[in-house]
Amino acid sequence: MSKIAMLGSLISVYLPGSVVKLLNPDRDTFRGEMIDPKAYAVGRLANHIRGGDQLPTVEESRIQLAKTAKMLDSKAPPLARIEDIEIAGADGPIKARLYSDQSDPSKLLPAMVYYHGGGFIQGDLESHHELCAKLAKWSGGIVVAVDYRLAPEHPFPAGVDDATAGYHDIVAKAQELGINAACIGVGGDSAGGCFAAVVAQQVKNSNGPVPQFQVLIYPVTDGNLNSESVNQLEQAYVLPRNRMAWYRDQYAGEFTDYSDPKFSPLFAENMNGLPEAFIVTGGFDPLSDDGLQYAEKLTAAGVEVTHRHFPGQVHAFVNLTKVVPEGTRAIREISDWLAVQYRSKNK
Repeated sequence: MSKIAMLGSLISVYLPGSVVKLLNPDRDTFRGEMIDPKAYAVGRLANHIRGGDQLPTVEESRIQLAKTAKMLDSKAPPLARIEDIEIAGADGPIKARLYSDQSDPSKLLPAMVYYHGGGFIQGDLESHHELCAKLAKWSGGIVVAVDYRLAPEHPFPAGVDDATAGYHDIVAKAQELGINAACIGVGGDSAGGCFAAVVAQQVKNSNGPVPQFQVLIYPVTDGNLNSESVNQLEQAYVLPRNRMAWYRDQYAGEFTDYSDPKFSPLFAENMNGLPEAFIVTGGFDPLSDDGLQYAEKLTAAGVEVTHRHFPGQVHAFVNLTKVVPEGTRAIREISDWLAVQYRSKNK
């Protein structure tokens, strides 16, 4: 890709949405909707940076995510407490980061245990620092981000087992962390949304302290990668199907039962008793049907679900808030929903 084309894409990302819309009237459409102009600009830039269909190495992929987060996400708001801590993973201690706008930990607050996205192979406490800080600031509660082990160095089920172990340890340490143990939920985006859903299922099935709520932001729920949105958005911006399959295979390792609920939470037989959910999907995200189908199964099981669909959005848009305004809108809506949960459950 020429330097001129790359420069043009970079400039387009920072133009006002009205200008991008005017310059690109014939943007992509799917299911009767047209892609948001700012999401379109970001998608085009992502394609130029990646340079075609060739897949990166794992290390290159991690570098790409880190650079994108730094370049395209707006900065974290100031908070009274941002503390790096250590919690129990499934096979030893792992890192976590606590976010709170309450300086006095003796005043117990509700909390969300958060699992970052990144295709199971990338992402960390830094890539989702801004998102977690915003969720804590705007909801009025605590967010504890969990730095679970990544594939392919640690294939399935290492990461999800860390997610479950970390949740249990945070519940056990709630008071010393300044958390009200009676009001702890889970959340995550993409691969982290998969982990949040699985943790809620695993804890419920083991009769543990079930999370009080779950926030699933464009979650991976079906590892078979065969939904209508996955197939029809095969060349999707940000998350084309070949990259999705590569992420999945790096995570799975030698594991091949993609319909196992621990790998694909959509296939859980019994969803009764799972916590109330807020689910975010994007219209130009191939994972759109993953979130929609999970919302439908929860609803059929009697679980209350708020499904917020953003028709023009691409995958990862809540981490692109410097250039995609609807990312901030989504985070605000999640935070408002969390605040309602906290008021009703924080007793």
